[in-house]
Amino acid sequence: MRCWILYEARDLEENRFFAYRLKKYAQQVGFDAEIVTIGNFDVFDPADVVISRVRQCDFTHKLEDNGATVFNRSSVSRICNDKAHTYSFVKSLGIPILPFSFPGDRMPPGPPWVVKSRMGHGGSEVFKADGLMQANEMIFHLGNRKPIIQQFANEPGKDMRVYVMGGKIIAAVMRTSDGDFRANFKLGGNAEIVDVPDDIRAMVRRIVPELMPDFVGIDFIFNDGKPYLNEIEDAVGTRMLYKLTDLDPAEMYIDYIANRVGQYV
Repeated sequence: MRCWILYEARDLEENRFFAYRLKKYAQQVGFDAEIVTIGNFDVFDPADVVISRVRQCDFTHKLEDNGATVFNRSSVSRICNDKAHTYSFVKSLGIPILPFSFPGDRMPPGPPWVVKSRMGHGGSEVFKADGLMQANEMIFHLGNRKPIIQQFANEPGKDMRVYVMGGKIIAAVMRTSDGDFRANFKLGGNAEIVDVPDDIRAMVRRIVPELMPDFVGIDFIFNDGKPYLNEIEDAVGTRMLYKLTDLDPAEMYIDYIANRVGQYV
């Protein structure tokens, strides 16, 4: 069974460790696996299985239309990679989010505010605005990246990522930063493995059966001591899991996928 491990070229350079672990374990369970990048294959003749590490839902939907089974599927990618879609989705499930608005609409409570791109990930394209003039400058800076403006959480530099694979929580990490309101590990924040509180666990249990993801990170921020969903990472990073745990998410993911499609030597 043919298997593609799909990346964008610029992301593959930064994530070779995980990409090649996926390939190694995929070959061990009997997949004819290769790492491919967008633009270097025939989209009309895809592999049977595509492990998508890209954030282009229209592209992966095209692969599905041509017979591929994609992990995560395009419907997951569509919701996770546009924060407005994410917020609309979780709001329908009763999951709390901090108030937000679009440019030109009434501003949410503040200042300060967070101004961010709807398509950003990993803490990129996320800015703090201390006043209206600064917010407008950031909105202009983001331009066609579809900015949104959100209430600033009053516990900055703190968030929790819950890793979910195959419908189950496999780990949770509390990320903190003393020098940045963004707590992302990639941006220099601190991280530790933690137990998942009951209120966050209940929210994850509401999200998972509706979203039906294969492998995602669900991120929560904190305001007045209460958790609020911040984003859902589709092609979720694994550095923290390798650094802080004995888990091997590449091996776990391949085992899950092989079970799903019935592929073992």
